[in-house]
This record gives sequence, structure tokens and C-alpha cells, in this order.
Amino acid sequence: MKPSKRTRFCAFCRSERLVYLKRRSSLVDAAASAVASGALSFILWQDLDPRAIGFFVVGLGFCEVFVGLRFRLSLPCPHCGFDVVLYKKSPSAAAERVKARLADRRLDPATWLATMPKLPVIIKRRAPRPRNLA
Repeated sequence: MKPSKRTRFCAFCRSERLVYLKRRSSLVDAAASAVASGALSFILWQDLDPRAIGFFVVGLGFCEVFVGLRFRLSLPCPHCGFDVVLYKKSPSAAAERVKARLADRRLDPATWLATMPKLPVIIKRRAPRPRNLA
């Protein structure tokens, strides 16, 4: 059986975090929804009723929404706020979100003693100076 979550490294700050791998609901989730709708049918009508199909469809919908939201909300880095999906759509918006997250961290007293994310070092290269040959 595949693990449901795995450790990954942030592409921006290189810190380790957990990411859920499951993007969509599976047959196991459909079977659980079917069992739950059957049990609910027996509780309400003391028999397997065709109205239980409505419970099954609603259960599948909730499961799909929950699994998709769980996957999507696990993608942004909890340390620096970098979001891969947002970066693919708009790199400037992703940069603004990271700047805002780091500014919030600087102002929050709860994170003053915490370790900062390992941000990449930007080295500015200078133009070479002309040599004086005289």
C-alpha cells in the first residue's frame, strides 16, 4: 500500500515538510461511502432502501472535496509560504506571497526565537574594474 503522505523539500527555502500524495478519491473511498450509506439506510428505514443512493452520492462528493482540499492545502510551505501551483501560474504573485509571509514572521513574537527558513543567498556580481596599465 502506498503511503498517503511523504516528506518533500521546499523548492524555495529547502526545508523539509509533509505533502499528501493522494489527489483524487479512490475505490477504497467509494467502498467506504457505500458501506456508510448502507448503514445509514438500515438505521433510518430498517431495510436497504433506494434512497440510500442519494447518501452514497453525497458521501462521494464530500470525500472528493475533502481529499482534493487536503492535497491542495498541503502544497504551500509552512515555513516560507512558497506555493508551487501559484508559482506556475504567476511567479510574481508567488514572490509577493513569500514576502508577505516572511514579513508576518518577522512581526510575530511567537517566531522570533524559531529558526528562520534557509533562504537562498543572492550574490550580486559586480562588473570587473578596468585595469590601469600605465
